[in-house]
Order: sequence, then structure tokens, then C-alpha cells
Amino acid sequence: MPPKRGRAPAEDETSQELRRTKSAVNEAMNEFLCPITFSLPVDPVTAEDGNVYERSAIEEWLEQQRKSPVTNLAMGSRLQPALRVKNMIRAMVSSGTLTGDKVDAWKLKLEEEEEVAEMLREAEAGHGDAMCVLGIWYESGTKGLAKDEAKAFEWYEKSHEAGHASGTCSLGWCYLEGNGVPKCPMRASTLMSQAAERGRKAACCTLGLAYAKGDWGFPKDENMARRYYSMVASASIDDCSDDAKEEAATWLREHPAA
Repeated sequence: MPPKRGRAPAEDETSQELRRTKSAVNEAMNEFLCPITFSLPVDPVTAEDGNVYERSAIEEWLEQQRKSPVTNLAMGSRLQPALRVKNMIRAMVSSGTLTGDKVDAWKLKLEEEEEVAEMLREAEAGHGDAMCVLGIWYESGTKGLAKDEAKAFEWYEKSHEAGHASGTCSLGWCYLEGNGVPKCPMRASTLMSQAAERGRKAACCTLGLAYAKGDWGFPKDENMARRYYSMVASASIDDCSDDAKEEAATWLREHPAA
């Protein structure tokens, strides 16, 4: 049967219309991109130069220089929430109009910000475990947070004060390494000992290693090393690596009690 006449031109018109639509959508998405990060903003703001930016990006920029990233002209630091842009991006992503890698990155960032906000609510409600998690995120610079050892220390300290053993252990590590606070082996020892007594394997391993090798300003003390390494097996909270646990077991085999 011969092909129906007129079908190919109709298909061509449809293809052309789809291409035009896709091109228009891409142009629209490019208008939404932050000129600093070149990504879709999760918290868009309008700066004094009339352009829309990701809030954190333009705030950091303006701390360094009071010039527009787009025009390079002098610019003040006043920012206004770009609610229409924010709502439009959400609507276009939700409807499937906007797709691609930049949209996937926007979704991930939004999820991370919501996760951080939820963890912050729990921390402010007094949950020590949430405080410790925020400390971990700040220390590692994950979940969209900038790496900040000082803030990590603050959250670990709050977690410790709330009675959370992981916060106590992490706070001890801060004093041990000088992360966000000056090094203090004595304070580190006190905190790590408290965490070890409360069942943190990581604290037991750390103290065992410190006394076994005389690291971090600790005196080399075989008896103290044996004490803490012996606590690893019975500690109830398994929060250290298999390598660390094996190192503890190996040291005990090689250094039996007299």
C-alpha cells in the first residue's frame, strides 16, 4: 500500500514545533541560572544589579567585593527574595518542563537543604544525636554545607552537653586534632575517656592508640593502652572501622599482660 500523502510534512511540522519548544525552554532555564554558580538557584535572590543569584553564592561574592558579577560595576549588598523565580522553577520542574543534569542537581540540593533544615529543627528541640550529625556535616562539608570546623566544634559541644556519647567522642577528637579549637590533649583525654566508658568503640581505639604509640601528646603507657584496647571488644556502640578493631586485637596479642 503506498504511503499516505501529506504525512511526512505533518511530521516535519511537529518535529519543528518540538524543537522550537525545547529551544524556548532551554532559553528560559538559562535565564534562571545563577551567574556565579551557573546552576538553578534553590534560594534565589535579586541583587541591586537586577540579576537573580543563589543567595549563598552572591553573599559570599559580596563579602569579597562590592561589584556586580555580571556588569563589574559597583553594587550594594541589599538582596531581595526572588519568590516569583523560585515558584516558577519549582512549577516547571514539578511539571517536567525542565529536565536534565542542572535540574537533577537542583533537586539534590533542595533535598539536602530540606534535610539540613529538618536536622536543625531536631537539634534546636534538644536532640543530641541531631547536634552531632550537624557537626559531622560541617566538619566534612557535606549536605551542601561549607566546611567549617568552628561550627562543627560548636555542634559537637552542644551534643556533648546534651549527654550524647557520639558528641562527646567527636568533641574529644576536636581537642585531639585541633579542629575548630586549640589542641588540648588533657581535655581530649577526659572527653574520650567519658565516651569510652559509655561504650564508644572509636573512643576506646583512639585512646588505645594514643597510649600505645605516645601520639597526640599522650605519654607512651602500655598499661593504659592495654586498658582501652581491651575495652574495644565489649564496647556496645560499634562506630569504628574494622581496621581499627583489628589493630587493637593485634596489639593485645603482641602485648599480653604480665
